[in-house]
Amino acid sequence: MRVAIALALGLSLQAQDAAYPEMGPLPTRNMFTLLQAPMTYQPVAPRPIGAGNWQATFTHVRANVFEFSDLIKDHPPAWFQGRHRMDRASLEALAAEYPAAPFIFYFDEEIARTTLQVRRGLTDRTDVWIELPAERHGGGDLDSPIEAFHRTFGFAQWGRTEIARNQAVVATIRYGRLDFVREGSQPTRIQDPLIGLVHQVYRGQTAGLSATLTVKPPLTETYGAYRAGWDEEAGLSGWWDATPTQTLYAGAAYTHRGRGNTAYNNLDYTSDLGAHLTWQGRRNRAVQPFVQLYFLSGFSTPRPFAKLHEGSLQHDVGLHAHLDRRTTLTFRYINNITHHENTDDASFAASLTWRF
Repeated sequence: MRVAIALALGLSLQAQDAAYPEMGPLPTRNMFTLLQAPMTYQPVAPRPIGAGNWQATFTHVRANVFEFSDLIKDHPPAWFQGRHRMDRASLEALAAEYPAAPFIFYFDEEIARTTLQVRRGLTDRTDVWIELPAERHGGGDLDSPIEAFHRTFGFAQWGRTEIARNQAVVATIRYGRLDFVREGSQPTRIQDPLIGLVHQVYRGQTAGLSATLTVKPPLTETYGAYRAGWDEEAGLSGWWDATPTQTLYAGAAYTHRGRGNTAYNNLDYTSDLGAHLTWQGRRNRAVQPFVQLYFLSGFSTPRPFAKLHEGSLQHDVGLHAHLDRRTTLTFRYINNITHHENTDDASFAASLTWRF
């Protein structure tokens, strides 16, 4: 009996001393409207979870997008003011103001993206994973707090006070005519899945490096119109335990985008490069803050009145709250650092991760 009690006590203490799971870099994603159809770089955690182990992560992201081509900002119509509501008639009038422009856009929406990612350790060095996303597009309710933030800190965004709040409008314009327009909310729809592989190529006492491969098959149409092609991504993702209480993560990947349907190809997507750099603190082991920088190169060919070919930089700030040795809650806030009209304005995300 004493032996059994001692054994149980020893196992209990061992479980208490077990390390919390290393979460790695966050799967930050640029939520800009034009990046919903193609595969877009997301950092991949480089540490294998162990042969036979599983990890499931449920994530919900809310992103606010209010962006339009510089031509509209630099040469706004006279009526483009006073909390104007952008219905189809207004969009047609807006398009008519720019008959010589080969391509301009007007995006005002809120995107809710919900994903389930399941990861499996095949061996001690190799994991596979699959991500199943769903998206809802609507007017949302983030416009007011974002405007208040801009007023408070002096980061005015031209156009917000000229447009009615909480609209859902997606429009592209070519030579003075609407090329594509979607008004109102879009119900939740399944998006193309992601399938990935992580293989550790090096591991030392304080650092490691893994090769990553991701594929996105073209199974769905975004906004009911844009079907991407086969997208493939290859890259490297690594970590360095700089001190006992701090870890650095870094990585990069090249995304090759295949050709899709006619509507998709007319947007002139190009392949691009993504990268991340992450600091994660571990002084309080149960609550671990992090700061992540997320870079994405331009994703379209250069064209007048647009900056879609230029790179973007965003920050992802938040914390992991380990509920126990298997379950972790993560909260984060993403915002753009560069202002090239090719990112979402702000995103808020929450995740629940469970290892078993």
